[in-house]
Amino acid sequence: MILPVMEGKRMTILSKIRPSQPLKELKWFDILVITLLMFGQFIYRSTELYLASFSTAATETVSNTASEGAAFSSNFNLQLLMLVLTILYLLLRRFDFKQLPIRLTWSVLLWTPLIFVAVGFFGDIVMTLSGEYNYFDPTLWSYIDLLEIFRKFAELTPMAILYGLLNGFYEEFFFLGLMTSVKDEYKWWALAYSTIIRISFHTYQGMLWALVIGVVYGLFYYFLYKYKVKNLLPFFLMHALADMFGSSLMYVLINWRS
Repeated sequence: MILPVMEGKRMTILSKIRPSQPLKELKWFDILVITLLMFGQFIYRSTELYLASFSTAATETVSNTASEGAAFSSNFNLQLLMLVLTILYLLLRRFDFKQLPIRLTWSVLLWTPLIFVAVGFFGDIVMTLSGEYNYFDPTLWSYIDLLEIFRKFAELTPMAILYGLLNGFYEEFFFLGLMTSVKDEYKWWALAYSTIIRISFHTYQGMLWALVIGVVYGLFYYFLYKYKVKNLLPFFLMHALADMFGSSLMYVLINWRS
């Protein structure tokens, strides 16, 4: 009698790990596992750099390390590995990837630059008000050239482009794709949680920018995606552009060589 009971317990555990029907709504433990896989190391690294930034003697080291942490080649392999492990976990859980709206439509050509412009313009406001750099100085306006974005893109290395595309997909796949795949009654909890996570691995840029990226940009992406765009692709591409050029519209448009 013991063997059938043991076999029944194994079947129960297996059915919980791998449900018989495609999983459309992630459980709390799914979100925890995926968060640890995709962002655990980055949260730890960012927090370490943020705390170290309070040391005057460590300022230069922190700056250099933060730049290295955002460097394309240093994170590319790690993120690719974590993404593969996450997808394998979701396959084990029979997650329904088909429910994620990733569509190549003509509207992508409209929404991608519009979102990038909105985010970049707000970034310029933050930098100007914080005293980081005055992008609204009238003396800069004569150097604006709409073709400059293509010149700056041509100057990017292949690795910079690849990393931008990977990271754009990596982050918004989690925040807009997976974190919206929860029961409707938990959607606001999931949004609050995802906002905290988005802040937590951007603290190395300083708390101001961590809050801007996590709260302002994160909520903007969420509501625009859920209630208007309803397509993940523009957000993947827009985020990739932000990684390639930074969150400044004026920086992209100004011909600094003039």
